Amino acid sequence: MKPFTFMRSLRNKLLVTLVLLHLAMIGGVTWYFYHCYGDMMGTMKDDQLAKIADAWSSSQRMPALMPMVMQQEKLKSTYIVQLWDTNNQLRASSWPALRAPLQAKKGWSDLKVGDCGDDCEWRVYTRPGELGSEIGNIQVLHNIGYMKSLMVKRVLSAIIPLMLMMPLSLMVIWLVVRAITRDLRVASRQIAAQETLHPHSVSPDGLPDEVLPLVAAYNALLDKLRAAWSSQRQFLEDAAHELRTPVTAVTLQLENLRQHIQPGEASRQFDQLEAGVTRTRHLVTQLLNISRQEDQSVVATVEAIELDDLLKESIEQLMVVADKRGIDIGFNGTTHYRLHASRSDLRSLFDNLIGNAMLHTPEGSLVDVLLHRVGNHTVVDIVDNGPGMPESFIERAFDRFTRSPGVQAQGSGLGLSIVRSVAQKHQMQVSLSNCHNPQGEISGLQVRVTLP
Repeated sequence: MKPFTFMRSLRNKLLVTLVLLHLAMIGGVTWYFYHCYGDMMGTMKDDQLAKIADAWSSSQRMPALMPMVMQQEKLKSTYIVQLWDTNNQLRASSWPALRAPLQAKKGWSDLKVGDCGDDCEWRVYTRPGELGSEIGNIQVLHNIGYMKSLMVKRVLSAIIPLMLMMPLSLMVIWLVVRAITRDLRVASRQIAAQETLHPHSVSPDGLPDEVLPLVAAYNALLDKLRAAWSSQRQFLEDAAHELRTPVTAVTLQLENLRQHIQPGEASRQFDQLEAGVTRTRHLVTQLLNISRQEDQSVVATVEAIELDDLLKESIEQLMVVADKRGIDIGFNGTTHYRLHASRSDLRSLFDNLIGNAMLHTPEGSLVDVLLHRVGNHTVVDIVDNGPGMPESFIERAFDRFTRSPGVQAQGSGLGLSIVRSVAQKHQMQVSLSNCHNPQGEISGLQVRVTLP
Protein backbone atom coordinates (compact mmCIF):
# COMPACT_ATOMS: atom_id res chain seq x y z
CA MET A 1 0.00 0.00 0.00
CA LYS A 2 1.40 3.38 -1.02
CA PRO A 3 2.04 5.57 2.05
CA PHE A 4 0.00 8.74 2.40
CA THR A 5 2.58 11.50 2.04
CA PHE A 6 0.34 14.55 1.53
CA MET A 7 0.48 15.61 5.20
CA ARG A 8 4.25 15.19 5.38
CA SER A 9 4.64 18.54 3.66
CA LEU A 10 4.78 21.60 5.93
CA ARG A 11 3.02 23.63 3.25
CA ASN A 12 0.19 21.10 2.97
CA LYS A 13 -0.12 20.90 6.75
CA LEU A 14 -0.37 24.68 6.99
CA LEU A 15 -2.92 24.84 4.17
CA VAL A 16 -5.10 22.10 5.67
CA THR A 17 -4.90 23.70 9.12
CA LEU A 18 -5.91 27.11 7.79
CA VAL A 19 -8.77 25.63 5.77
CA LEU A 20 -10.08 23.77 8.82
CA LEU A 21 -9.80 26.93 10.92
CA HIS A 22 -11.67 28.83 8.21
CA LEU A 23 -14.46 26.25 8.19
CA ALA A 24 -14.57 26.20 11.99
CA MET A 25 -14.86 29.99 11.99
CA ILE A 26 -17.82 29.83 9.58
CA GLY A 27 -19.44 27.17 11.75
CA GLY A 28 -18.87 29.23 14.88
CA VAL A 29 -20.27 32.36 13.28
CA THR A 30 -23.30 30.37 12.13
CA TRP A 31 -23.95 28.92 15.58
CA TYR A 32 -23.42 32.26 17.33
CA PHE A 33 -25.60 34.21 14.90
CA TYR A 34 -28.37 31.63 15.03
CA HIS A 35 -28.58 31.67 18.81
CA CYS A 36 -28.14 35.42 19.21
CA TYR A 37 -30.69 36.17 16.51
CA GLY A 38 -33.05 33.56 18.02
CA ASP A 39 -32.80 35.14 21.47
CA MET A 40 -33.38 38.58 20.03
CA MET A 41 -36.35 37.44 17.95
CA GLY A 42 -37.81 35.48 20.88
CA THR A 43 -37.61 38.50 23.19
CA MET A 44 -39.11 40.80 20.56
CA LYS A 45 -41.94 38.36 19.78
CA ASP A 46 -42.76 37.91 23.47
CA ASP A 47 -42.98 41.68 23.90
CA GLN A 48 -45.28 41.96 20.90
CA LEU A 49 -47.51 39.15 22.18
CA ALA A 50 -47.85 40.94 25.50
CA LYS A 51 -48.58 44.32 23.89
CA ILE A 52 -51.27 42.87 21.59
CA ALA A 53 -52.92 41.12 24.56
CA ASP A 54 -52.78 44.34 26.60
CA ALA A 55 -54.43 46.25 23.74
CA TRP A 56 -57.38 43.82 23.57
CA SER A 57 -57.81 43.68 27.35
CA SER A 58 -58.94 47.32 27.41
CA SER A 59 -62.24 46.44 25.62
CA GLN A 60 -65.25 46.11 27.91
CA ARG A 61 -67.37 44.26 25.40
CA MET A 62 -66.60 41.16 23.42
CA PRO A 63 -65.71 42.36 19.92
CA ALA A 64 -66.37 40.39 16.79
CA LEU A 65 -63.14 39.19 15.10
CA MET A 66 -63.16 38.84 11.37
CA PRO A 67 -61.36 35.59 10.47
CA MET A 68 -58.33 36.22 8.28
CA VAL A 69 -58.67 34.93 4.76
CA MET A 70 -55.30 33.77 3.47
CA GLN A 71 -53.31 30.63 2.88
CA GLN A 72 -52.49 28.51 5.89
CA GLU A 73 -48.75 29.00 5.48
CA LYS A 74 -49.20 32.78 5.52
CA LEU A 75 -51.49 32.55 8.55
CA LYS A 76 -48.59 31.04 10.48
CA SER A 77 -46.61 34.20 9.92
CA THR A 78 -49.26 36.37 11.64
CA TYR A 79 -50.33 36.81 15.26
CA ILE A 80 -53.42 34.80 16.14
CA VAL A 81 -55.78 36.41 18.67
CA GLN A 82 -58.25 34.35 20.74
CA LEU A 83 -60.85 35.96 23.04
CA TRP A 84 -62.45 33.89 25.78
CA ASP A 85 -65.46 34.90 27.90
CA THR A 86 -65.64 34.69 31.66
CA ASN A 87 -66.88 31.09 31.36
CA ASN A 88 -63.71 30.14 29.47
CA GLN A 89 -65.60 29.70 26.24
CA LEU A 90 -63.92 30.75 23.01
CA ARG A 91 -66.01 33.62 21.64
CA ALA A 92 -63.78 35.07 18.91
CA SER A 93 -60.65 34.01 16.99
CA SER A 94 -58.77 35.45 14.04
CA TRP A 95 -58.11 31.85 12.94
CA PRO A 96 -61.07 29.68 14.05
CA ALA A 97 -59.55 26.54 12.49
CA LEU A 98 -56.72 26.65 15.01
CA ARG A 99 -57.99 24.60 17.96
CA ALA A 100 -55.64 25.95 20.59
CA PRO A 101 -56.97 25.39 24.15
CA LEU A 102 -56.99 28.04 26.85
CA GLN A 103 -53.85 27.86 28.97
CA ALA A 104 -54.31 27.68 32.70
CA LYS A 105 -50.93 29.27 33.26
CA LYS A 106 -50.91 32.98 32.74
CA GLY A 107 -48.00 34.57 30.86
CA TRP A 108 -45.82 32.92 28.22
CA SER A 109 -45.88 29.24 27.43
CA ASP A 110 -45.27 26.86 24.55
CA LEU A 111 -48.12 24.87 23.04
CA LYS A 112 -48.24 22.07 20.49
CA VAL A 113 -51.39 21.66 18.44
CA GLY A 114 -51.60 18.52 16.35
CA ASP A 115 -48.67 16.31 15.35
CA CYS A 116 -46.77 17.98 12.54
CA GLY A 117 -43.37 18.88 13.99
CA ASP A 118 -42.19 22.44 14.38
CA ASP A 119 -45.12 23.79 12.33
CA CYS A 120 -47.50 22.75 15.12
CA GLU A 121 -45.55 24.45 17.92
CA TRP A 122 -46.87 27.83 19.08
CA ARG A 123 -45.72 30.47 21.47
CA VAL A 124 -48.65 31.65 23.60
CA TYR A 125 -49.20 34.65 25.84
CA THR A 126 -52.25 34.40 28.10
CA ARG A 127 -53.66 37.14 30.35
CA PRO A 128 -57.05 37.84 31.98
CA GLY A 129 -59.33 40.64 30.87
CA GLU A 130 -60.01 43.76 32.91
CA LEU A 131 -62.55 43.73 35.74
CA GLY A 132 -66.07 44.20 34.48
CA SER A 133 -65.16 43.29 30.90
CA GLU A 134 -66.97 40.61 28.93
CA ILE A 135 -63.53 39.32 27.95
CA GLY A 136 -62.40 36.78 30.47
CA ASN A 137 -59.02 35.85 28.91
CA ILE A 138 -56.98 36.89 25.93
CA GLN A 139 -54.55 34.56 24.15
CA VAL A 140 -52.15 35.74 21.47
CA LEU A 141 -50.13 33.12 19.57
CA HIS A 142 -47.41 33.01 16.96
CA ASN A 143 -45.95 29.97 15.21
CA ILE A 144 -42.53 28.82 16.53
CA GLY A 145 -41.76 26.84 13.36
CA TYR A 146 -42.20 29.94 11.24
CA MET A 147 -39.87 31.88 13.53
CA LYS A 148 -37.24 29.13 13.30
CA SER A 149 -37.45 29.07 9.51
CA LEU A 150 -37.09 32.85 9.55
CA MET A 151 -34.02 32.53 11.78
CA VAL A 152 -32.49 29.97 9.39
CA LYS A 153 -33.07 32.28 6.43
CA ARG A 154 -31.49 35.19 8.27
CA VAL A 155 -28.49 33.06 9.28
CA LEU A 156 -28.04 31.80 5.73
CA SER A 157 -28.20 35.34 4.39
CA ALA A 158 -25.46 36.24 6.86
CA ILE A 159 -23.09 33.32 6.16
CA ILE A 160 -23.61 33.07 2.39
CA PRO A 161 -21.16 35.98 1.85
CA LEU A 162 -18.64 34.11 4.01
CA MET A 163 -19.14 30.95 1.95
CA LEU A 164 -18.79 32.90 -1.28
CA MET A 165 -15.62 34.50 0.02
CA MET A 166 -14.15 31.14 0.99
CA PRO A 167 -12.63 30.38 -2.47
CA LEU A 168 -11.05 33.84 -2.47
CA SER A 169 -9.81 33.31 1.08
CA LEU A 170 -8.35 29.93 0.13
CA MET A 171 -6.61 31.51 -2.84
CA VAL A 172 -5.13 34.21 -0.60
CA ILE A 173 -4.09 31.58 1.94
CA TRP A 174 -2.46 29.49 -0.80
CA LEU A 175 -0.56 32.52 -2.15
CA VAL A 176 0.62 33.48 1.34
CA VAL A 177 1.76 29.93 2.11
CA ARG A 178 3.45 29.70 -1.29
CA ALA A 179 5.29 32.95 -0.62
CA ILE A 180 6.36 31.72 2.81
CA THR A 181 7.70 28.44 1.44
CA ARG A 182 9.31 29.94 -1.67
CA ASP A 183 12.48 30.77 0.22
CA LEU A 184 12.59 27.21 1.55
CA ARG A 185 12.36 25.86 -1.99
CA VAL A 186 15.16 28.20 -3.07
CA ALA A 187 17.32 26.94 -0.20
CA SER A 188 16.53 23.31 -1.06
CA ARG A 189 17.51 23.93 -4.71
CA GLN A 190 20.78 25.48 -3.52
CA ILE A 191 21.50 22.41 -1.43
CA ALA A 192 20.53 20.04 -4.27
CA ALA A 193 22.85 21.89 -6.66
CA GLN A 194 25.85 21.47 -4.38
CA GLU A 195 28.96 19.95 -5.90
CA THR A 196 29.98 16.73 -4.23
CA LEU A 197 33.57 17.72 -3.55
CA HIS A 198 33.13 21.50 -3.34
CA PRO A 199 29.94 22.32 -1.39
CA HIS A 200 29.23 25.93 -0.48
CA SER A 201 27.32 27.43 2.40
CA VAL A 202 23.60 28.19 2.11
CA SER A 203 22.73 31.88 2.38
CA PRO A 204 20.29 32.64 5.25
CA ASP A 205 18.99 35.78 3.51
CA GLY A 206 15.19 35.82 3.24
CA LEU A 207 14.66 32.60 5.15
CA PRO A 208 12.16 32.48 8.05
CA ASP A 209 13.61 32.77 11.54
CA GLU A 210 12.37 29.28 12.39
CA VAL A 211 14.57 27.78 9.64
CA LEU A 212 17.73 29.74 10.42
CA PRO A 213 18.97 27.30 13.13
CA LEU A 214 18.72 24.43 10.62
CA VAL A 215 20.62 26.43 7.99
CA ALA A 216 23.26 27.42 10.55
CA ALA A 217 23.71 23.77 11.57
CA TYR A 218 23.99 22.73 7.91
CA ASN A 219 26.60 25.40 7.21
CA ALA A 220 28.55 24.38 10.33
CA LEU A 221 28.53 20.77 9.11
CA LEU A 222 29.81 21.92 5.71
CA ASP A 223 32.64 23.80 7.42
CA LYS A 224 33.64 20.61 9.23
CA LEU A 225 33.45 18.59 6.01
CA ARG A 226 35.55 21.15 4.14
CA ALA A 227 38.13 21.08 6.91
CA ALA A 228 38.21 17.27 6.81
CA TRP A 229 38.55 17.19 3.01
CA SER A 230 41.26 19.85 3.16
CA SER A 231 43.18 17.76 5.68
CA GLN A 232 42.74 14.69 3.48
CA ARG A 233 43.99 16.51 0.38
CA GLN A 234 46.91 17.92 2.30
CA PHE A 235 47.77 14.46 3.58
CA LEU A 236 47.63 12.99 0.05
CA GLU A 237 49.78 15.76 -1.34
CA ASP A 238 52.31 15.55 1.48
CA ALA A 239 52.50 11.78 1.25
CA ALA A 240 52.90 11.90 -2.53
CA HIS A 241 55.67 14.50 -2.27
CA GLU A 242 57.44 12.52 0.44
CA LEU A 243 57.26 9.34 -1.65
CA ARG A 244 58.33 11.01 -4.86
CA THR A 245 61.97 11.50 -3.91
CA PRO A 246 62.72 7.96 -2.66
CA VAL A 247 60.78 6.39 -5.57
CA THR A 248 62.78 8.49 -8.05
CA ALA A 249 65.99 7.49 -6.30
CA VAL A 250 65.05 3.81 -6.47
CA THR A 251 64.20 4.19 -10.17
CA LEU A 252 67.62 5.67 -10.90
CA GLN A 253 69.36 2.92 -8.92
CA LEU A 254 67.45 0.27 -10.86
CA GLU A 255 68.55 1.85 -14.14
CA ASN A 256 72.16 1.76 -12.95
CA LEU A 257 71.81 -1.89 -11.89
CA ARG A 258 70.23 -3.00 -15.17
CA GLN A 259 73.58 -3.51 -16.92
CA HIS A 260 74.84 -5.71 -14.09
CA ILE A 261 71.92 -8.16 -14.07
CA GLN A 262 72.70 -11.53 -15.61
CA PRO A 263 70.19 -13.13 -17.99
CA GLY A 264 67.91 -15.81 -16.58
CA GLU A 265 65.96 -15.93 -13.34
CA ALA A 266 67.70 -12.85 -11.93
CA SER A 267 66.69 -10.80 -15.00
CA ARG A 268 63.09 -11.99 -14.74
CA GLN A 269 62.85 -11.03 -11.06
CA PHE A 270 64.55 -7.72 -11.80
CA ASP A 271 61.88 -6.99 -14.43
CA GLN A 272 59.14 -7.66 -11.86
CA LEU A 273 60.86 -5.34 -9.38
CA GLU A 274 61.20 -2.63 -12.01
CA ALA A 275 57.51 -3.01 -12.96
CA GLY A 276 56.51 -2.65 -9.29
CA VAL A 277 58.58 0.53 -8.92
CA THR A 278 57.05 1.90 -12.13
CA ARG A 279 53.57 1.18 -10.80
CA THR A 280 54.46 2.89 -7.50
CA ARG A 281 55.76 5.95 -9.36
CA HIS A 282 52.53 6.06 -11.40
CA LEU A 283 50.45 5.82 -8.20
CA VAL A 284 52.38 8.73 -6.63
CA THR A 285 51.77 10.81 -9.75
CA GLN A 286 48.06 9.98 -9.69
CA LEU A 287 47.81 10.93 -6.01
CA LEU A 288 49.37 14.30 -6.76
CA ASN A 289 47.00 14.83 -9.68
CA ILE A 290 43.85 14.00 -7.72
CA SER A 291 44.85 16.24 -4.79
CA ARG A 292 45.42 19.14 -7.18
CA GLN A 293 42.10 18.55 -8.94
CA GLU A 294 40.24 18.78 -5.64
CA ASP A 295 42.15 21.81 -4.33
CA GLN A 296 40.02 24.88 -5.01
CA SER A 297 42.85 27.22 -4.02
CA VAL A 298 44.78 26.18 -7.16
CA VAL A 299 43.59 28.33 -10.07
CA ALA A 300 44.36 26.65 -13.39
CA THR A 301 45.30 28.72 -16.42
CA VAL A 302 42.38 28.84 -18.84
CA GLU A 303 43.06 29.17 -22.55
CA ALA A 304 41.36 28.59 -25.89
CA ILE A 305 42.00 25.00 -26.94
CA GLU A 306 41.39 23.25 -30.26
CA LEU A 307 40.22 19.87 -29.06
CA ASP A 308 41.34 17.87 -32.09
CA ASP A 309 44.91 19.18 -31.64
CA LEU A 310 44.87 18.28 -27.96
CA LEU A 311 43.64 14.75 -28.70
CA LYS A 312 46.44 14.27 -31.24
CA GLU A 313 48.98 15.45 -28.65
CA SER A 314 47.64 12.94 -26.14
CA ILE A 315 47.78 10.11 -28.69
CA GLU A 316 51.35 11.02 -29.69
CA GLN A 317 52.39 11.06 -26.04
CA LEU A 318 51.06 7.50 -25.64
CA MET A 319 52.39 6.10 -28.91
CA VAL A 320 55.31 4.54 -27.03
CA VAL A 321 52.87 2.39 -25.04
CA ALA A 322 50.90 1.59 -28.20
CA ASP A 323 54.01 0.48 -30.12
CA LYS A 324 55.24 -1.59 -27.18
CA ARG A 325 51.95 -3.53 -27.02
CA GLY A 326 51.36 -3.60 -30.75
CA ILE A 327 48.13 -1.62 -30.52
CA ASP A 328 46.79 0.19 -33.57
CA ILE A 329 45.45 3.51 -32.26
CA GLY A 330 43.63 5.82 -34.64
CA PHE A 331 42.04 9.26 -34.54
CA ASN A 332 39.04 10.36 -36.59
CA GLY A 333 37.80 13.93 -36.17
CA THR A 334 34.75 14.80 -38.25
CA THR A 335 34.14 18.12 -36.51
CA HIS A 336 36.08 20.92 -34.87
CA TYR A 337 35.52 22.06 -31.33
CA ARG A 338 37.10 24.92 -29.41
CA LEU A 339 36.67 25.44 -25.70
CA HIS A 340 38.17 27.54 -22.95
CA ALA A 341 39.66 25.30 -20.29
CA SER A 342 42.87 24.28 -18.56
CA ARG A 343 45.13 22.43 -20.99
CA SER A 344 46.76 20.43 -18.21
CA ASP A 345 43.34 19.34 -16.90
CA LEU A 346 42.13 18.20 -20.32
CA ARG A 347 45.40 16.39 -20.99
CA SER A 348 45.03 14.62 -17.66
CA LEU A 349 41.47 13.59 -18.57
CA PHE A 350 42.19 12.25 -22.07
CA ASP A 351 45.60 10.79 -21.16
CA ASN A 352 43.90 8.69 -18.49
CA LEU A 353 41.06 7.56 -20.78
CA ILE A 354 43.25 6.72 -23.78
CA GLY A 355 45.90 5.18 -21.52
CA ASN A 356 43.27 2.98 -19.84
CA ALA A 357 42.01 1.84 -23.26
CA MET A 358 45.52 0.81 -24.37
CA LEU A 359 46.26 -0.79 -21.00
CA HIS A 360 43.14 -2.98 -20.82
CA THR A 361 42.80 -4.02 -24.45
CA PRO A 362 44.68 -7.14 -25.67
CA GLU A 363 48.02 -6.77 -27.45
CA GLY A 364 47.71 -6.29 -31.19
CA SER A 365 44.15 -4.89 -30.97
CA LEU A 366 42.56 -1.57 -31.92
CA VAL A 367 41.76 1.66 -30.07
CA ASP A 368 39.76 4.38 -31.85
CA VAL A 369 39.47 8.02 -30.73
CA LEU A 370 36.51 9.76 -32.38
CA LEU A 371 35.59 13.45 -32.27
CA HIS A 372 32.13 13.86 -33.80
CA ARG A 373 28.59 15.13 -33.35
CA VAL A 374 25.85 13.05 -31.73
CA GLY A 375 22.50 14.80 -31.83
CA ASN A 376 22.95 18.35 -30.57
CA HIS A 377 26.21 17.65 -28.73
CA THR A 378 29.85 17.25 -29.63
CA VAL A 379 31.33 14.11 -28.08
CA VAL A 380 34.64 12.29 -27.85
CA ASP A 381 34.33 8.51 -28.02
CA ILE A 382 37.25 6.24 -27.05
CA VAL A 383 36.47 2.72 -28.19
CA ASP A 384 38.55 -0.42 -27.61
CA ASN A 385 37.95 -4.09 -28.32
CA GLY A 386 38.97 -5.38 -24.90
CA PRO A 387 36.98 -7.48 -22.41
CA GLY A 388 34.67 -4.61 -21.48
CA MET A 389 33.31 -4.17 -17.98
CA PRO A 390 30.61 -5.98 -15.95
CA GLU A 391 27.36 -4.02 -16.09
CA SER A 392 27.05 -4.14 -12.31
CA PHE A 393 30.46 -2.50 -11.95
CA ILE A 394 29.96 0.44 -14.33
CA GLU A 395 28.25 2.61 -11.67
CA ARG A 396 31.24 2.14 -9.30
CA ALA A 397 33.95 2.50 -11.92
CA PHE A 398 34.62 6.16 -11.02
CA ASP A 399 35.20 5.45 -7.32
CA ARG A 400 38.73 5.74 -5.98
CA PHE A 401 40.92 2.66 -5.80
CA THR A 402 38.23 0.62 -7.55
CA ARG A 403 39.22 -1.77 -10.32
CA SER A 404 37.08 -3.98 -12.48
CA PRO A 405 37.10 -7.59 -11.26
CA GLY A 406 39.16 -9.98 -13.36
CA VAL A 407 41.39 -7.27 -14.86
CA GLN A 408 45.01 -8.41 -15.12
CA ALA A 409 46.49 -5.08 -16.23
CA GLN A 410 48.35 -3.05 -13.66
CA GLY A 411 46.81 0.19 -12.44
CA SER A 412 46.16 2.35 -9.39
CA GLY A 413 42.35 2.57 -9.58
CA LEU A 414 42.56 6.39 -9.54
CA GLY A 415 42.45 7.23 -13.25
CA LEU A 416 38.68 7.37 -13.67
CA SER A 417 38.31 9.25 -10.39
CA ILE A 418 40.61 11.94 -11.80
CA VAL A 419 38.61 11.92 -15.04
CA ARG A 420 35.36 12.50 -13.14
CA SER A 421 36.87 15.37 -11.13
CA VAL A 422 38.12 17.13 -14.28
CA ALA A 423 34.82 16.55 -16.09
CA GLN A 424 32.78 18.04 -13.25
CA LYS A 425 35.05 21.08 -13.13
CA HIS A 426 34.50 21.76 -16.85
CA GLN A 427 30.77 20.83 -17.03
CA MET A 428 31.44 17.69 -19.07
CA GLN A 429 29.73 14.32 -18.79
CA VAL A 430 31.58 11.01 -18.92
CA SER A 431 29.75 7.72 -19.44
CA LEU A 432 30.82 4.10 -19.90
CA SER A 433 29.06 1.45 -21.97
CA ASN A 434 29.95 -1.97 -23.31
CA CYS A 435 30.12 -2.68 -27.04
CA HIS A 436 28.46 -5.86 -28.30
CA ASN A 437 29.05 -7.99 -31.37
CA PRO A 438 26.20 -9.36 -33.53
CA GLN A 439 26.02 -12.41 -31.23
CA GLY A 440 25.30 -10.13 -28.24
CA GLU A 441 28.67 -10.77 -26.60
CA ILE A 442 30.75 -7.97 -25.08
CA SER A 443 33.38 -6.94 -27.63
CA GLY A 444 34.87 -3.85 -26.05
CA LEU A 445 34.25 -0.71 -24.02
CA GLN A 446 33.16 2.74 -25.14
CA VAL A 447 33.95 5.83 -23.07
CA ARG A 448 31.95 8.88 -24.15
CA VAL A 449 32.87 12.42 -23.10
CA THR A 450 29.99 14.82 -23.82
CA LEU A 451 31.33 18.36 -24.19
CA PRO A 452 29.52 21.46 -22.89
